[in-house]
Amino acid sequence: MLYIIMSVCLALAGGLLFCGLYFPFWKHKTPLLPVLCFGKVGQAPKGSALYKEWISPQKLAKKLDWVLKLGFTPVTPEDLLAFKEGVSLPPKPVLLVFKYGLESFYKEVFPLLQEREIKACVCLCAEHIGQYNAWQDPRQEAWQNTLNESELAELKKSKWVSFASHGLSYTKLSELDTQQAAWQAGESKARLEKLHKLSINAFFYPWGVPSKELEEALRPVYGVTFSSQKGVNKLSSPLSTPLNILPAWRMGLWRLRAKITRG
Repeated sequence: MLYIIMSVCLALAGGLLFCGLYFPFWKHKTPLLPVLCFGKVGQAPKGSALYKEWISPQKLAKKLDWVLKLGFTPVTPEDLLAFKEGVSLPPKPVLLVFKYGLESFYKEVFPLLQEREIKACVCLCAEHIGQYNAWQDPRQEAWQNTLNESELAELKKSKWVSFASHGLSYTKLSELDTQQAAWQAGESKARLEKLHKLSINAFFYPWGVPSKELEEALRPVYGVTFSSQKGVNKLSSPLSTPLNILPAWRMGLWRLRAKITRG
């Protein structure tokens, strides 16, 4: 008898776990805004110590299709600014954000966006346009080319890509005082807009979670800010800032579904 009771309890526990992961019946009461963050797209260089930052174009395509199949509509930081002014968002909005501003975004990601007619945001470092990701230790992985002027111009003409800033370089702003960090973040926006004729309305903190002082300093400069804090944001007006992200390149399809539908 005891064996039967234990078997039933284990079966029920397993069933609840399965449902929690794969069939997210328990919806969050407040509408959510997932921010799906991706790192490097392509094939990691041979011997790379940073291979976990990469996702293949094939796997990325599957994840994009999965998100669309779930009924989500990709939006941009500009759409969020309009939302702050009272403009409605789609019923199930999602932000697709690509870090580092690498040339692989143009070669691998942009075609996928065009094929699906969906929007995404790419983050740039103002001092590294048309160069390479010099902030990265080449002993860990070979440097990768960054987006150049002609590629940025083509992306800008399209209605599928918006731009955000990582700062002048991919610098640990926590190692600077608030005034220096705020200057770097603000200067990057000024250079990207003046020198490269881009519209920059969002800032993605390069490392970690920003201090409250820095976030307060950047609030008048950027309409939207992203943090590497993991989580799903409540879609309310005004939006909480900085917005948390989900490291989508690391997640399997089912785990991604559970996260973006239940929070």
